Amino acid sequence: MTQANRASGVAPQPPPPPPPSLTGRRTLGQDLARFFIYAEGGVLLLFVALPSLAHPAPLDVLAFVGAATLIWGGFRMRGDPPRSSVPAVPPQPGGARRPVPWDWTDVVMFIPGAFIGASLLVSIAIPITDSLTGGASSSARTAAESFVQQASFYGGGLFNVWLLAGLRRGGTLQDLGFRRFDWWWLPVAVVVAALTWVLSGWLQIAAQHLFPSAQNTQCTSVKNDYSHYVVLAIFVVSVMAPLAEETIFRGFIYGWLAKVMPAGLAVVISGAFFGAVHGVLLLFIPLWAVGIVLALVYRGSNSLWPGVTVHALFNLPGIIAILSSTSC
Repeated sequence: MTQANRASGVAPQPPPPPPPSLTGRRTLGQDLARFFIYAEGGVLLLFVALPSLAHPAPLDVLAFVGAATLIWGGFRMRGDPPRSSVPAVPPQPGGARRPVPWDWTDVVMFIPGAFIGASLLVSIAIPITDSLTGGASSSARTAAESFVQQASFYGGGLFNVWLLAGLRRGGTLQDLGFRRFDWWWLPVAVVVAALTWVLSGWLQIAAQHLFPSAQNTQCTSVKNDYSHYVVLAIFVVSVMAPLAEETIFRGFIYGWLAKVMPAGLAVVISGAFFGAVHGVLLLFIPLWAVGIVLALVYRGSNSLWPGVTVHALFNLPGIIAILSSTSC
């Protein structure tokens, strides 16, 4: 006891505890995420990038960029603090969403990771599918292969969302947007889907005037892929696609954009990314608008489920019209 404390009779106070250390053992999930990111980078380098040197093409440089991004990301992940040492974000006032725990590095790694993940799944699943449908008609085999390819595309993306947002960052389904919502969003979703369908039709007409030589390759590819297998096609575009795409584009990508920029700008950029990824010039403008609408529904409802409903109802008449038409 110091002389001042003796004089006052006050017991000395213990020193304050040290701040929590950001060092320590990372979780198994974080180590597993880093292992898979390294593996995806290695596969992309060894089996896509390097073999392309035999017959190089301008776009082959993207394979090297993707492999370098994943390998760089794996090294960067070595410095991730253990998730237990990162303070939890408290609930936000007024029921607002908390900022998502992932950052720009996760989004950057997601792009090549999703590509190589989907490619690996296709390389495994297509031979299995062909062996199971060997005695079927050619149209049935084509439909089965198309279904497997689409499922592999979404599977590769969702797997990398799980790696980066889940295992690496400790994000939950709630962080990705799978939350409860007010019931009245369901009838609103029906109306929004109908209005979006009309709007996209107008915008597609406008796009045809802007790009007169562009073709709707999506229409012809869907007809070639699924022919008369309407039920299978409906399941792909009205069940599988809405769930996977809303998780990736709104939950993961828009979730990060809204964390780092004004909400309006995040809505526009995420919509542009959604339109561009579909890879059809004629559909870029209408799908950009659709992406904006879906991001606004997500923002307004605070849940992915109303957007999934809008997405499914929007896709449904489109796929029926494509498969029932005589030409695109």
